[in-house]
Parts: sequence; structure tokens; C-alpha cells
Amino acid sequence: MACSLYGAKLYRERYTLPWKKYYDDLMKTQFMTDEEINKMQIHLFKSILTHAIESVPYYQNNIKFRKSEIEMISSMDMLRELPILEKRVLREAPEILISKSYDIERLIKINTSGTTGTPLTIYISPDARKKNYAFFGRSKQWAGINGFEKSITFGGRTIVPAEQKKPPYWRRNLLFNNTIFSSYHLSENTVGDYIKAIRGIGPVFIDSYPSSISFVADHLIRSSGDGIDVKAIITSAETLLDHQREKIERAFGCKVYDQYGSAEQVVLVCQCEKGSYHVNSEYGYLEILDRNNHPVKPGELGEFVCTGFTNNAMPLIRYKIGDMGILSNKKCDCGRQLPVIERIYGRNDDVLVTPDGRYIGRLDPIFKGVENTIKESQIIQEKIDLIKVLIVRDKGYREKDGEFIIRELQKRMGPAVTCEIEHVDSIGRTKNGKYRAVICEVNRA
Repeated sequence: MACSLYGAKLYRERYTLPWKKYYDDLMKTQFMTDEEINKMQIHLFKSILTHAIESVPYYQNNIKFRKSEIEMISSMDMLRELPILEKRVLREAPEILISKSYDIERLIKINTSGTTGTPLTIYISPDARKKNYAFFGRSKQWAGINGFEKSITFGGRTIVPAEQKKPPYWRRNLLFNNTIFSSYHLSENTVGDYIKAIRGIGPVFIDSYPSSISFVADHLIRSSGDGIDVKAIITSAETLLDHQREKIERAFGCKVYDQYGSAEQVVLVCQCEKGSYHVNSEYGYLEILDRNNHPVKPGELGEFVCTGFTNNAMPLIRYKIGDMGILSNKKCDCGRQLPVIERIYGRNDDVLVTPDGRYIGRLDPIFKGVENTIKESQIIQEKIDLIKVLIVRDKGYREKDGEFIIRELQKRMGPAVTCEIEHVDSIGRTKNGKYRAVICEVNRA
């Protein structure tokens, strides 16, 4: 009952008017031409920039454009004349980024761990909240999901007491036709209870952290029993690894539709029915820059710098979010001209750095061939020349499996880097329950 009552509060925040109008508009704009996308983004950029300079202390002090100059903007290239907003500014002084046009008491306050575990405080207007969930509604439609079909969610909310030792480790939200499962109680000892509950519910789709649903999928496969057929799996909040996708799709008999977004509400990338990662151009403008803050070419790895279009209460312009990826120049067969991201590497401290300055990302291929002897792993770069690989061994693990991983890792990092294996009983999660496959502790300044 408490979960459903809280769900009623969330429903009012997310899905009441004008949510439907925003959703209907997005269903039309998703098939814009390149020219239409460019015109729309210039219009939205000019609007958010004008608003920021007129009402946000940080931009009033750091951007010296007159309104007449903003009106003359004819290209998104003009963004490069503006300063980059570093995450430390948001972390240390969020109040200087709040628009004076809003009463802070009426804003929705969101606390997030940020990329380093240090808390961030974000303020979002009620209107921006509804826009955000209109985009989520469109992404569900790409996955073939309409409305509030029966669903299951694995997320970061604490929904049952930490000390609870028996099921149910889940709670029902009647209004959303959704059952929320605790990610924190999922273990070797409890996964059977989770699988039994999922079978009993018979969800149409599952929305989950990749690590949580991959753990369930792994046990479904190992049990040699029947899988669980659902229409779609939507993953977000962690980097989805290739071997996780393969296991999930095999166990649940459906496609995985991965998403990349942020609590700061500045960028949203969603997979379409053809598998492409599309940047939602109506949501924000994404730049991918090198270490000197120059644009990289398609196919090159760079840092994400984002300008959000949806949240006037705390507009973030040229915000260096701390994640990395590669832009593609391909056009998707789905017919949408929305830009395509070739790969998302996640946070910049999920990417290793070599002594000669190269970035090494997407490291899950080093486990190809030994993944069935390892339950979980984590790569930690402690120094520029030292990497530790934590491994939770499964039945059949052999020392040569660890040696193989070390060889594959050193092929990518070079001979100057020492790689070591450490066997552990489990891999720790962050405070919000997320699993991190790679951690780089090297200071890149």
C-alpha cells in the first residue's frame, strides 16, 4: 500500500498534463530531417541561453553575450565560444546555477552520487520532469511497449529492510502496474526466489540495471530450465557489456534496449528497434571533445559535453558530464535521422589510460572464452603502471584462465603496465546499488 501511495505521488510528478502533449510532439519530431533537427536545436539553444543569461547567476557572471547577439546565432558551432561548465561547480555551488525565475521550494530536488561517488544536488522544474518521462515513453515505444503494461524494475531504491533474510524482496506499485525488486538483496542464495517471483508475475517488460538482470539471466541459463519470455528488456544506469547483453537476450528471448541518460537531465541516448544508439536531439545537444576540448571526428573516442534543453530551472550549458563515447556517421535503417553513437564507454574513470596517454575502453572482450568460469570481475587501475583484476571464481575456473586475462589486458595496455589477479568472494556495489566493471584511479590532470 505504501509503495502504491508513493507511486501516486510519482504519477502526478511524471504523467499528468502536459505530459501527453510532450509525448505526442516527440512521436512526430522523431522523424525530422537533418535540416529540421539543426533548426530545432538552434532554436532551443538560443532559448535556453537567453534564459540562462537573464536569470542564472553563474551565466550572468561568465557569459557576456547581449540578447541581440544571441538572436543572430545561426549555427550550433557558436557553442564553442562559451566556457565549459565543470562538474565541480555543480557539486560545490549548485545554488548559482538555479534560475531566479523559480521558487526553489517548488522545484524537485534530486540527489545523485555523481561519477566519483561524491553527491550532486540537482533541481528540476515540475514541467521538466514531465518532459523527461515523455522521452522515456517514446523510448518504450521504440521497444514495442505501450503505456503501463505489466513490468518489473530492478533499480537503486531501498524498498525492503537491509537485514531482511526471506522473500518477498519486492513490492508492488499498483498504479504503474509495476513490481519493484530490490537489487541489494540479489545473491546466490536468493536468486531462486527472484526467478520464481518473476515467473509468477509474467511481466511484459523489465527495466533494470544491466548487472542485476544479467545476474538473473546467468542463473536461468545455468539452471538448464526454461527461460522467461518477455517482450523487451530496458537497461540503464550502468554500462551494458556485450556478454551481459548476450546472456540477457538468451535467457529472456527478447532484445535488450539500452539507454544512457543522467540525473542532470542534459543528455539522453536510447536504442531503437534496429539496435542503434540515438541521441535524442530534442533533449539536448551533445558535443564529443578531445582532451584539449576540440571536437573529435566520427569513430574517435572523446568526452561528452552536454547542453540540456528541457530544464529551465537549472540550465546546464556545455556541461562536462564525465562520460565518454564515440560518434558514428552512419544513418540508421529505422528511418530516424537522430544522431547515432557508435559506443558509450560510460564515465571517464571507466576508461583506462596507458603510460603513453592512450585511452583503453570496452574491456569486456578480454574475458571472451573464459566468461563461463567467472561469476563477476572488476578491473581497477590503481596506478598508471599497475592494474588489479578482481575475480569471483565459478566452478571450472583454472589458473590459466587468469593468465589468459592478464595476457589480453597487457596486449591493450602495453608491456610497461603490470597486471595482477586477486581472487575475491564478491564485488562491492556503489551506495546506489550499481556495479562497476572498470575503475580508473589515475589522476589525468
